[in-house]
Amino acid sequence: MKKIKLSLLALVIGVSLFASQAYGQWSFVGFVTGVGTFPSISAYGPNGIVICGGPAAGTPAVYKSTNGGTSFTPITGTGITLDVFCVWAVDANTIYVGDGGNPGGTTGGNAKVYKTTNGGTLWAVILSTGGSAGFINGIVFSKINPQVGICQSDPPAGGNSVYWIAKTTNNGTSWVVENPTASGSASAQNSVFCIDAVFYGFGLNSAPARVGVTSNGTSWTYATATGSQGTFMSGVTFKEDKLNGFASGNTLSATSGTLGKTVNGGTSWASQPVGTGVGGYCNLKWVHGTNIVYLAGATGASGVVKRSTDGGSTWTQMTTGGITGITHMEYFKEANNVIHLYCVAGDGSVIRYRDSSLVTGIDPNNTNVPSSFVLQQNYPNPFNPSTLIKYSVPKASNVSVKIYNSLGMEVKTVIDNFHTIGNYSEIVDMDGFASGVYFYTMQSDNFKETKRMILVK
Repeated sequence: MKKIKLSLLALVIGVSLFASQAYGQWSFVGFVTGVGTFPSISAYGPNGIVICGGPAAGTPAVYKSTNGGTSFTPITGTGITLDVFCVWAVDANTIYVGDGGNPGGTTGGNAKVYKTTNGGTLWAVILSTGGSAGFINGIVFSKINPQVGICQSDPPAGGNSVYWIAKTTNNGTSWVVENPTASGSASAQNSVFCIDAVFYGFGLNSAPARVGVTSNGTSWTYATATGSQGTFMSGVTFKEDKLNGFASGNTLSATSGTLGKTVNGGTSWASQPVGTGVGGYCNLKWVHGTNIVYLAGATGASGVVKRSTDGGSTWTQMTTGGITGITHMEYFKEANNVIHLYCVAGDGSVIRYRDSSLVTGIDPNNTNVPSSFVLQQNYPNPFNPSTLIKYSVPKASNVSVKIYNSLGMEVKTVIDNFHTIGNYSEIVDMDGFASGVYFYTMQSDNFKETKRMILVK
């Protein structure tokens, strides 16, 4: 144990910058090319992601990864005729993408939604906006009811005419087109959200920065998102209670950043500070079933993602391994509450983060009140890629469990928060880490213990 302590001290003093870059909370996992400067991403599983885009010349690009971004396979196939600007993957085979109506999507057109059911070999047009100014900004399915989804477009007739939304309530088998009205000539790419069949909406791409929301699937409210910084809404997200939500503008200040915040379902908005360090074009994701909200931006000296665990009241900046210029973010939450987040940047870089903070809980197989702090040996050990760590907390206190590599460098925070008395268990996922010997340390008050674990791939 002494060797680990000494190594950590030396590393903190001598190579802290290297550690923050190489072992950022978000990690670089892969890279795609030919997706233009504003790619979009969708996550259909813990390791399943699809990225779409295309250069301004109008050549489509769609890539799929089944290993968390380590490698990508082009799945543009046949049937897509233009570059695409939004994507939703239901699974590895069923995927939707939307185009901008003309090459590069600069002026819009008869925009189309394409669907594949064979993993990208063949694509078919399932929806089109008509007109000469359509642009598919987002295709989003509900996280709490996957049968429900919406596709949203700029007004196909241009100007201040009606918008275009197609909605499905049967998992994409059929779609019904709606035409909500609002004053505004466009809406914002990937600002589309969908909670259920009656609560959904989008951000508007015209000043003043507004958010369009329907709470009954029929009538719409368009309210200025006070607090959002910019001329249009680059990101909108809501909690599934359909009351609390946030909106981000396209020019968040890195020195005095604020979001728009609503507590009444988008009827009115107020300013919510998010602190310094992240700025520019932003995305937002409220993880369903939680109070966790993620904010991803384009610029940031230490990282370009912020995380809130209290519904957006306070925010913590996360390191992103030197990757900046995020254009889109999406997540997948497993049944065991592990959250898998992915971001794609304008240069094609892909980063990921696995949030296991929700996995902590009283161990159902050990309900005795503990009399002392205990850190058990992980099981299985050796393991690949997941293992279970159990520990006991005899009094209410802050507890952290962190993992270090063989050099003594911290590589992963398993948990670091307040615990009540009880016996706990954590599923630790080390996918993305190299095989080798690691050490995990539990610390609380005057207690600290370290044990050895072996990852074998």
